[in-house]
Amino acid sequence: MNRDRIAILGGGMLGVCTALELARRGRRVTLIEGAADVLQGASRWSEGKIHLGFLYAGDPTLGTAKRLIPGGLAFAGLVSRILGRGLQEFATAEDEIFLVHRESVVDAAAFEAYAQRTASLVREAASRAGTLPYLTDASRTSIRLLSASELSEVTCSDEVIAGYRVPERSISTVAIANLMQQTVLDEPLVDIHTDTWVTGVRRRSDGRLELVTAAEHRALVHDGPFDVVINALWEGRPAVDATLGIHPPGPWSHRFRAAVFARGSGAGPLSAVLCTGPFGDVKRYADGRLYLSWYASGLLAQGDNIEPPRESAILTSARRDDILKRTLESLAKFFPAVRRLNEYTDEIGVNGGWVYAVGQGSLADGASTLHRRDRFNMTIDRGYISVDTAKYSIAPWLAVRIAEIVAPAS
Repeated sequence: MNRDRIAILGGGMLGVCTALELARRGRRVTLIEGAADVLQGASRWSEGKIHLGFLYAGDPTLGTAKRLIPGGLAFAGLVSRILGRGLQEFATAEDEIFLVHRESVVDAAAFEAYAQRTASLVREAASRAGTLPYLTDASRTSIRLLSASELSEVTCSDEVIAGYRVPERSISTVAIANLMQQTVLDEPLVDIHTDTWVTGVRRRSDGRLELVTAAEHRALVHDGPFDVVINALWEGRPAVDATLGIHPPGPWSHRFRAAVFARGSGAGPLSAVLCTGPFGDVKRYADGRLYLSWYASGLLAQGDNIEPPRESAILTSARRDDILKRTLESLAKFFPAVRRLNEYTDEIGVNGGWVYAVGQGSLADGASTLHRRDRFNMTIDRGYISVDTAKYSIAPWLAVRIAEIVAPAS
């Protein structure tokens, strides 16, 4: 396996982490990215919630929580190892606040019961020997109901019926993308090809794999054939899989989500999420960056075909202005500090990326399969490995598992 030629499709968080994990094991990797640089999509432009399962109260089976907890607990330790530095300066500094909305798909009592059960799972997992440290002490995880006075300090809206302190944290994806980008560019064992859009994979008679690009519609002969191809794409991954006869399990959907990204100094809104359904959230990271999202304002495109509806997701200047205006107006109804955003920020903009999920429907519908995010999988077929990242927070953990398959420790 040491001399196998390895290609990774997609230079997002999963692709970059996998490339660096394999490089640490002495393997040379070809990393192929369709954009002009790596880490330019949802891996840069998202909230960066390092999931421990609390957001998925719409899945009372706890199936989603159980699948997300191991990767969420491992995130900080794995990324710190890759970067050679800690992550605290890029994370939210306090336990986040979960606010139950009056129109939530679960009521306050149901959310509290779910969160208590999830907290027990987190404590158990965090206490196991060998578990990497989370961004806070997860072995003592518990939730706390906010008093009426505490709740009034967080939100001014009577649409919020309860609030809870939850020891879950988020990370500034912009800051991490910048650091990861430089790390992979500096790695001599990773050969990066950008502006290369892969549309398919074909298997040669000898079993090795060639890549087909959109520009030339032919194999990248100068880089192939490959013994191992890892499909770490998020946008368009199922379409590439389909060229080898591999199809996703169950109905799926592509959604392009945009949000407001800002940076400044001084006191801003506390990190809080309105749950559970198509609402919004605010993140305040320790480095001064802010993330503000309102679901209905930022959902620019969605589709359930094998290819995402890319033409519907172009962020024109007019669309950015509209998303900014509607997002801030919606959040200001809940968080008074949002109204004063210009007082403590010196840069602000709107960006986004594609999200792929095995699931469909509306988050306002408690029966929607989007409330279950436990059906992500890895498909392995004679040197071809396709991986559903599922959530940003588990990408480093998945990368280690891919590396163990491709380059197991001797």
